[in-house]
Amino acid sequence: MDEEIKLLHGLLLNLGVTLTLAAVLFGVYYFMSRKRAKKVPGYFFATYVITLSLYVLLILNESDLVEAVDLWEGAYLWTKFAAYLGTAFYLLKAADLLLVEDYLVAKKGIHIPELLRLLLVISGLVASVLVFLRTVMGINVVALVAIPTAATAVIGFALQDTLKRFFAGLMLGKLIRVGDWVCVAGKEGRVVKVDLGHVTVLTRDDDQVTIPNNVVVQQDILNYSKPTTKHARTTLVEAGYGVPPTQIQAVLIEAAKAVPGVLPDPGPEAFVVAFKDSTIQYRLRFWIKEYARMPDIEGQVLAYVWYAFQRHGIEIPYPQRTLRMTKAPDETSLQASKRERILNALRRIEFLSVLSQEELEVVAQETKLQVYLPGEVVVRQGDVGTEFFFILDGQADVRKGEEEAGSAVAALSPMQFFGEMALLTGEPRSATIVAKTRLEVLVLSKEALARPIMANPVLAERIGGIMAERKVEMATHQERAAHRGEPDRDLAAQTKTLGSRIRKFFGATSQ
Repeated sequence: MDEEIKLLHGLLLNLGVTLTLAAVLFGVYYFMSRKRAKKVPGYFFATYVITLSLYVLLILNESDLVEAVDLWEGAYLWTKFAAYLGTAFYLLKAADLLLVEDYLVAKKGIHIPELLRLLLVISGLVASVLVFLRTVMGINVVALVAIPTAATAVIGFALQDTLKRFFAGLMLGKLIRVGDWVCVAGKEGRVVKVDLGHVTVLTRDDDQVTIPNNVVVQQDILNYSKPTTKHARTTLVEAGYGVPPTQIQAVLIEAAKAVPGVLPDPGPEAFVVAFKDSTIQYRLRFWIKEYARMPDIEGQVLAYVWYAFQRHGIEIPYPQRTLRMTKAPDETSLQASKRERILNALRRIEFLSVLSQEELEVVAQETKLQVYLPGEVVVRQGDVGTEFFFILDGQADVRKGEEEAGSAVAALSPMQFFGEMALLTGEPRSATIVAKTRLEVLVLSKEALARPIMANPVLAERIGGIMAERKVEMATHQERAAHRGEPDRDLAAQTKTLGSRIRKFFGATSQ
């Protein structure tokens, strides 16, 4: 009885130790796989279950308590060989995961191609097979290694293309990696797989292209992700001769800087390329970091350039190839609709309410409609300007300080305006205004308002009074409660001061 208890105790101990070690080994591998966001492959789990079952079978076979499990010698040796080989596979994969991937690649930053890692695991398995054949099965492995020369030549000749692709794949590990944007064998796309024989590229059209490794290494490889992900792009733009090249270069640079995805450092550059029959050709160069968005960013740059040219009155000439007689649009109707829209907007502006209908129509003739795209700067803090802006559609951010990229301190919406003090007195801009969405604005310049003020200088006093009222209304309720009699005096003083400044700025004399 005591002997049976000892045998049972030994059996349970062996099973417990085996299961514990197997659970720990699988747990470590599973934890590291989850840490690296990699799914445990099905073959790995199947190998684990089979190996553990073989060990349990060996333990039961060696125990005298379980008579039902009795393997003959050949089956026992092969079962033991398979169990040891499964353990070696697990140890090799664990070493690859912990030592190579987690330590050398992730922590030390050493690039080790996946093909080389696979080759190391396969080499370790081959060595394990030879060792276990000798130690467990008692087979002379020297005889297995000494393959006849003729057979070696035949196998080598049959597998020469496969071997070329394999060793080419090892070389490619230094040139391209999964995730890189490349152009190989005339195909541009993102590398999604580099295996033993092929490189798989996913093109921009979501087409998968598979290219043999030996073909890839014989071609020019253009890697857009190395040595850095920063990449320069160039686009050609043409403009008329009516505007100086330096001005057009400045407009091109400012337009490109406002496009999301264009890097601020290094900043965009613009150069004159050639003088053509009816245009000057410019090269606009800018840098991007997300090569996957390259077509979208390039298209946005051209769109921003078009709107910038429209605002600055820069023409993009085009040759007339044919003469077609078509019915011209009703320009009178279009102009009338546009003028009515401008007049309706001007009537909403407080300080213009003192203008008569005739004076308002004179101002409307000189007023322009302009469009800014998201990210474009409308005015900069500290700049001198004489334009006033009334928002018809879209939103804008108000930013303070020297940095344009700073956080917004306020937001402007349709029917709001800015730049009135610059228009009326020539004061420097007090803030930077940046388009948050597509922004359509009414632009009123000093020249547009000069004619009615020069004709009737009293308008300056009336406009000054309205502006002074607006300033007083912005005072806090506490100040008004504490100084009830002073707002009127402040209003009178500010009215007189603003009226004088407006007359002086417009060069008008009081009547």
